Amino acid sequence: MKEEDVLLKIYIGQNVRPEGILQREIEEKKEAQNLLLKGLIKENHWYRWHLFLTTDKGSQIASALLKRRLEERKNELKVKFRDIPKRALTFILKESSDPYPSNNLVFSTEKRIWLEKAEDKIISDSRIWALRDKIFSILQEMGFCVKTHTYVSTRGGELRELCYVISPEIRTFLLDNFSAPYFTSDERNALKVYSFLTSVSRILGSEDLDFIRQRFYELLKSYSLDEEQVAAFIQEMAKKGITSNYKGLLSEDKPFNIKDPTRFNIYLHEAILEPTINHLLEKGGEIAQYKIEKKFPSLSETKAELGMLDYDELGQFYVMISNFERELREFLKTKLGKGWLKILRKELPQVVNNWEKLKKKDEKWGIEPEKDIMNYASCEDYIQIIKKFKNLFTDNDEDLAMVIAYLKIWYNQGRNPLMHCRTVNMQKFLTTKSAIEFLEQWMKRKS
Repeated sequence: MKEEDVLLKIYIGQNVRPEGILQREIEEKKEAQNLLLKGLIKENHWYRWHLFLTTDKGSQIASALLKRRLEERKNELKVKFRDIPKRALTFILKESSDPYPSNNLVFSTEKRIWLEKAEDKIISDSRIWALRDKIFSILQEMGFCVKTHTYVSTRGGELRELCYVISPEIRTFLLDNFSAPYFTSDERNALKVYSFLTSVSRILGSEDLDFIRQRFYELLKSYSLDEEQVAAFIQEMAKKGITSNYKGLLSEDKPFNIKDPTRFNIYLHEAILEPTINHLLEKGGEIAQYKIEKKFPSLSETKAELGMLDYDELGQFYVMISNFERELREFLKTKLGKGWLKILRKELPQVVNNWEKLKKKDEKWGIEPEKDIMNYASCEDYIQIIKKFKNLFTDNDEDLAMVIAYLKIWYNQGRNPLMHCRTVNMQKFLTTKSAIEFLEQWMKRKS
């Protein structure tokens, strides 16, 4: 392989992660050494991995070379892609980046069939997956795609799945020359309804109506859906005896009940997923879309409907928040071990210094100081501890992000408003309760 081919391989493959492509993935050792000597690539080290990255000079040369080759082989690509529907190709390039959805240049070679989003289900369909494989195999054969392993920080740098990797120039070129519109806004909404109902079906089995309402509300907001869109679909299933009629988020009962879970999943697949796949494959197919006349409150109105707390509810709120914080402190100390304070003084001295300043402030004002110095901790302190010792507290970066997000919800929606005598309504109560339930499960799992 020529040096310029190795340079392109590194330039494309380094998009797998900001730290670069694994050196072990570059078999052309002599060419790589020459590129190092010429200052076109550089070495990087991250945990136990040795990596390659292109230098600024190497990136400029590689980018120009890549654009030239793409133009030169444009007709060849057209021939190789002639049997690939443009809608499907566009969908694959825009929707199936994995395992990092924020990086649309990395595409896992492993299916994730347990995910709930409609887009994930479509990607894992054998017909779409086969096309996906074909597209990236063609690109790899032509030198426009690199197959390499990704890696994460857990366990001192853990190797993860094998991925197809392309560069921004390649993605832009493909979309400019081989793309086609694939979903209208109405069709996109139908996919949101699928994702929403799949998620909701997992919470309707609970008998905790507050929990169901809050999660239902959060999912509506997350998918930017109105209740009318959901209600219309549920009413169609109700006619077939699959669900009850739609009662609404603010009803005294569950918004709706699923009478036949098996038929529920089959109906969602046949009404939304199968037509969508046929549409992408350009074989016809119309995604089911239903309308309903009844108006439901908007999300902002729903939020207001979740009203102010009375004195008894405020008392319950205080007990729930304070009990959780005590549990959290004990959990952190137990995981760090008997010498937790000594460990924190060494690893996070500023955090402990701030606690000691607060303790001295109490003493100055004649207030009996806390016997447990961690009682002076803030939410940000808890987060710093968890991030510093993340291998003790979380399984991977995604788990860490979820824990931090729910800690912030607990603090900003519950603890802060309550302790500072701000307005506290039922929406904040239910949001905080949901966050605490997630965090308690996390602590139980890691204990």
